[in-house]
Amino acid sequence: IGDEGATALSHNETWTNLQTLDLGSNSIGAEGATALSQNTTWINLQTLNLSNNTIGAEGATALSKNTTWINLQTLNLESNSISDKGATALSQNTTWTHLRTLNLWNNTIGNEGTTALSHNTTWTNLQTLNLECNSIGADGATALSHNTTWTNLQTLDLNENKIGNEGATALSHNTTWINLQTLHLIDNKIRAEGATALSKNTTWINLQTLNFGGNKIGDKGATALSHNPTWINLQILDLRNNKIDEEGATALSKNTTWINLQTLDLGDNKIDEEGATALSKNTTWTNLQTLGLGRNSIGAEGATALSKNTAWTNIRIFDLRGNSIGEEGATALSKNTAWTNLQTINLRGNSIGDEGATALSHNETWTNLQTLDLGS
Repeated sequence: IGDEGATALSHNETWTNLQTLDLGSNSIGAEGATALSQNTTWINLQTLNLSNNTIGAEGATALSKNTTWINLQTLNLESNSISDKGATALSQNTTWTHLRTLNLWNNTIGNEGTTALSHNTTWTNLQTLNLECNSIGADGATALSHNTTWTNLQTLDLNENKIGNEGATALSHNTTWINLQTLHLIDNKIRAEGATALSKNTTWINLQTLNFGGNKIGDKGATALSHNPTWINLQILDLRNNKIDEEGATALSKNTTWINLQTLDLGDNKIDEEGATALSKNTTWTNLQTLGLGRNSIGAEGATALSKNTAWTNIRIFDLRGNSIGEEGATALSKNTAWTNLQTINLRGNSIGDEGATALSHNETWTNLQTLDLGS
């Protein structure tokens, strides 16, 4: 609809009960955003989606000055090139006291804009802040960690930034976000030092999801995380592509805190047969439903050890792709009698051969199986 259509909509004086306005992917620029910001009719507006437009810093600045949308709860400005200048302007808004969700994904926001956002004292009801795919470094993360306003924050998404060890350490010191449930830190150049700092956090007792993939934390980082005694409500742990080998996997296997863990993804590491064997002996994660061990070089020995696990009776999804388990590993897995709730097993790229397939065909336990992947 472009700027002309957005401007026309902004002049509407009839829709006094409008609660949701979705204008995503509409080629709206700064002019259209400015017109929308001047609307004084939509006093009940709760959700505004302007994602994937081109409002830029100028449009974001105009929106920040809006004083009509006093009931606004969700603002989606994903992919709008708003930059530090636009983020700074938004941070100065004092009208949206009911704001719960702010999506600023992919907006070239750096440390300056993030620091400005962290100083906001109006959004006391903010629950979700998405800053994924920006240019936030250690200084920005440090500023966020000092925020004392967002006591209701439940989800913080910092995926694909560059906060590093320093930023992760700063976040670990946060004592305000006592309601934090989900923390996304994928691909942030965090190493063992940062993971160790995060593992010592004692505030996030309600943390349920930690996405930590692609950070190269290694065995030392994995071991530190395994020692965390606070995250008793953790349900999802993503440690894909972190250079974790058998030592880290063994440490994780000995964790006795995460009794509510439902999903563990260790794909694209190198835990080998020793790490797989250690994991197989875990008896704490009785609620585990999804286990990702794809491309970990566990071999037949590791698969055989896993097949003997009797604790994961709730497992539904098991990813073992690309592990060279061969006929022997497939045969061992086929004899498992504990995974009665298994729905999906991925054995792609394992060279199980006709004997392995035959063994799997004789399994009588997986009566709930819906997906079997034996692709090459």
